[in-house]
Amino acid sequence: MSKGLIPLCLMGLAQEILWISLYSLGPLRQSTAPFLAVIFAVFALCLWSFLRIPLENPKSVYALLGFALLFRLTLLPSAPYQSEDVYRYIWDAKVAASGISPFRRPPDAPELEYLRDGIAYPMLNSKPHVTAYPPLSQLLFRASFALFGDRVVPMKAIFGVLEFFSLVIAWRLLQALGWRLEPLFLVAWNPFFIFEFWHSGHSDSGMIFFFLLSIYLLHRAKKAPALISYAGAVMSKLHPALWFPLYLRRAGWKPAAAGLLSGAAITLLYFTPATLGSYLSSLGAYFRLFEFNAGIHYLLRYVGRELFSQSWDQRAGPYLAAALLVIAVLIWWRFPARDEIDLMHAGFWIMTADLCLATTVHPWYISWAACALPIFPYAFMLYWTCACFLSYVAYQYRPVFEPAWVLLLEYLPMYALMIWEIRRQGPLLRKWR
Repeated sequence: MSKGLIPLCLMGLAQEILWISLYSLGPLRQSTAPFLAVIFAVFALCLWSFLRIPLENPKSVYALLGFALLFRLTLLPSAPYQSEDVYRYIWDAKVAASGISPFRRPPDAPELEYLRDGIAYPMLNSKPHVTAYPPLSQLLFRASFALFGDRVVPMKAIFGVLEFFSLVIAWRLLQALGWRLEPLFLVAWNPFFIFEFWHSGHSDSGMIFFFLLSIYLLHRAKKAPALISYAGAVMSKLHPALWFPLYLRRAGWKPAAAGLLSGAAITLLYFTPATLGSYLSSLGAYFRLFEFNAGIHYLLRYVGRELFSQSWDQRAGPYLAAALLVIAVLIWWRFPARDEIDLMHAGFWIMTADLCLATTVHPWYISWAACALPIFPYAFMLYWTCACFLSYVAYQYRPVFEPAWVLLLEYLPMYALMIWEIRRQGPLLRKWR
């Protein structure tokens, strides 16, 4: 048996036992401490495996991917206790199937009363606001609803499969680059990706899949398909639009035009001027009114209250958005764009800045940047994929309450590691591999 295969299998079996044990906890918001204990134990196994188990032959890689798929399939049938988002996907698809644009009416609109049921509607949050999910995500919602109705597991499976395909693309990209494969552990066995996309079924995996596919296609010198795939990432989650100047520098105008045209086609398929206005208004309300698990935003809020006796809650959002735009411009200007890996590195830092300056940072949002861990194994980002689970502590309170110790434990070490890695100009974990 090849070197490393026995410890890999032992670690995989240990992790699988932990994932199975999650079913014994019942509703996770009522079992926060044991839930976190399981997650942190799985993360410890993932980190140990990354640091100690070599992936030097195909058998080890196939075993890694096989266990990764097993972990994910183990969680697929579970109820999404820590998030209600999948029910919004079902609701949006149900509204669209009835012939009404989900961008036109919010769920609590009287015109949609006849669609309210006992499955999706009671689980919805933000009922006064129209959906915030872009058109390509809506197409995936509609496909699941057309094939499987209002069943939760198939809807989760669509976005879980996209996440696993993203892992496969990361593997193929590392192979094509001739780099070591051990960083695959940081995604394949990381409880963050397993839980958020296979237990909770978040749609952000669509963005990750199309982004990584675009990088892989660029590496294969297929520029037009790469830009079309990039457009798919934007149409799945709007945040990657900040990367467009990077893609333009790397691929040129003709492939960029192909991406723009494909994005415009999907936009016209779903939006009229009226529904586009409703959608943009809903996004604006999201950035103004919602806040959760934020870092810099909460720090500014604290400074405003304690030092100036002012509430900066809703005032800080536009300034943070402006700061993000300034940072993005600096990255467009200063970061090299010699190849697709440079592009990915610049995109990683734009998404990291986006997350650091956001007023709402649900755990799964971190995947926007963490998907680059196999290529850029930054310790601060790996720590964040684990520490973000602490934010679920807030849900054990009624009403929801975020203890200060949770925010400090999540953000202080994360920013300390980030500053260290910026100063050393590279990922700290790369020196172990």
